[in-house]
Amino acid sequence: MSLQPRHYKHAPIVEAVIELRVAPFVTPAKLQDLARALNAKFPLQAPMQLTQFTAVGLVPSADQVVQPTILQSAVGHRLTNAGNSRVAQLRQDGFAYSHLAPYSKWSPFRSEAREIWSRFRALCPDSKLTRCALRFINRIDIPSEKVELEDYFQLYPQVPKSLPQQDVIGETLSLQMPQNDIGCMANVVQALVPPGKPGHVSILLDVDIFRLQIEDWDDDAAWSYLEKMRVRKNEIFEGCITDRTRELIDK
Repeated sequence: MSLQPRHYKHAPIVEAVIELRVAPFVTPAKLQDLARALNAKFPLQAPMQLTQFTAVGLVPSADQVVQPTILQSAVGHRLTNAGNSRVAQLRQDGFAYSHLAPYSKWSPFRSEAREIWSRFRALCPDSKLTRCALRFINRIDIPSEKVELEDYFQLYPQVPKSLPQQDVIGETLSLQMPQNDIGCMANVVQALVPPGKPGHVSILLDVDIFRLQIEDWDDDAAWSYLEKMRVRKNEIFEGCITDRTRELIDK
């Protein structure tokens, strides 16, 4: 079986994300100005809030109730285009750009992201890069009421034959896999999710690759490294599926 990347006719990607983080943080006022400047391309805009719950005080007795304190703070802006196919997150700690389904191609997605990143970067030219990441969330819709995962995936949990019942209605498999040869980490999650279509079984295959401690990198180095991450993402995806899945998403 070849693990060479392929461009499938019906790519199962429901969301692809490019993310870069920085420190020190960008000020809220600068983020607000950039969000306004991007309003023509991203007319649907909403604030992003960080919510924290805290309980202050001693452990209560039987007749006491401790009320939690809810703290909310603004962390940035979520911008969505009119077609709901692209989302830009302008956060104090960085930037993320999402391509929602239907997925097109890597090159235009990358170019769009880098264009907006350059405008974000102008807000914090002296900030250091702290993290770069690439995430592709796939949903494979299999036309059947019941499937054997090993028919469609190389990655799957094995139900012991000794168990009295073999049917599974929920499944989540999570792997943390260091990619030592290219110096990053890959989180791979496979899960049974609500069907995307009637009469189908839907499996999520989420590949999230990231690298930390990149404070000495410039922007060109980070974007060049994202290309390496994309190659590895493709290798992981191809290694997790079978030819039966390839046939399903390529017809």
